[in-house]
Amino acid sequence: MSEKLLTKKFFKENPCQQNTVQQFIYNILLYKGGEEMVDEIITNQIGFDDERKTQITHEKKQIQAEQNHEAIVQLMRQKIEMVNRVTLIKKALEFEEVILPLVIDKLMTNNQSIFIENSVRLLAQSQQNPAALLKQRFGEIRSPYVQSLVCLIIGFRGDEDSIPWMMERYFELKKLYQSETYDQGPLLALYELNERFYKR
Repeated sequence: MSEKLLTKKFFKENPCQQNTVQQFIYNILLYKGGEEMVDEIITNQIGFDDERKTQITHEKKQIQAEQNHEAIVQLMRQKIEMVNRVTLIKKALEFEEVILPLVIDKLMTNNQSIFIENSVRLLAQSQQNPAALLKQRFGEIRSPYVQSLVCLIIGFRGDEDSIPWMMERYFELKKLYQSETYDQGPLLALYELNERFYKR
């Protein structure tokens, strides 16, 4: 039934916009491992001076040594070196059983872009699949930006029955925020759901 919603006509009439935050994050989630490789290249080849490399290494070791899950959640809110984001998410995944509920609760009311984007990376990679809970609590999310990115997570983690729900979110965000790109989250999620379930 859901396959009938994702027609060639739908995708032709609803192309993705380029150079949006949603597209950037979608690519990060799509090419797992790519961000880590890029971070290595940046650190080693762009020409950071020795002092900067020392700072990056020190920060990385601090993240790796952290054993307090609340401190890890706090780190997700802080501006850390971009090349240490992968390390931070890996550390958070070690405590995902206690961290995931905290992160999901905070996403309901959070407007801080650093925390939001770190949370999306975490929820997309967690062993526990948060898709059903995110759908259930979607109406509690205050920020349309967060709603848009949560749709991306569901696109990667949700079941086939997420498709009609996602279609509704797409048209809803498109209508409510015509001058913004919030509709691109659910649209990219529909592209991903189509790829996962119907392009085998």
